[in-house]
Amino acid sequence: MSEEAAMGEGEGGNMGAETAPVAWPVAELDPVRRLRALAAALPGAVVVERVIPVPVAELWAVVGDLEHAVPESEWHVRSLRITDRDGDRLAAEVRGLLGLRDRFAIVLRPGWCWMQGRVLYAGMAATPIPGGTRCAWATGLRLPGTRALRPLLRRSLARSLRRLDARLTGRVGR
Repeated sequence: MSEEAAMGEGEGGNMGAETAPVAWPVAELDPVRRLRALAAALPGAVVVERVIPVPVAELWAVVGDLEHAVPESEWHVRSLRITDRDGDRLAAEVRGLLGLRDRFAIVLRPGWCWMQGRVLYAGMAATPIPGGTRCAWATGLRLPGTRALRPLLRRSLARSLRRLDARLTGRVGR
């Protein structure tokens, strides 16, 4: 095929006329919005948000310490141990109730954490807002037929965020 034919020129006329490049829209998402978007694409995922009146850095100093924060806030996690680290990519072994174990691939950045295991995925995100930090946690099970568990997962996440709020601010309830 000639170059002219490949460009749509030649016998059929000038079908390859120059066109202006298409400018695709760019959408910048803060970590909380990104977590919402990611969870929306996953079957059975739930997201719970809470505004906590502390700066993002103070909140993330607690939340980003996964080996302590996850077992303290998640009733079903007995321990989380980081087994490998390469920049913002981590691997961890998680031990749950009744001795259940799973290995998680984790991406951990300031204001962002996404964890994927064999059975469960979870995420945490934080975005500064006037007067504090919007914190969002998401989770879901990677098993068929688990949509019915969404209300239970939502209550569990809400409880975890209330605990985090109480730990950081001394406020109880709400």
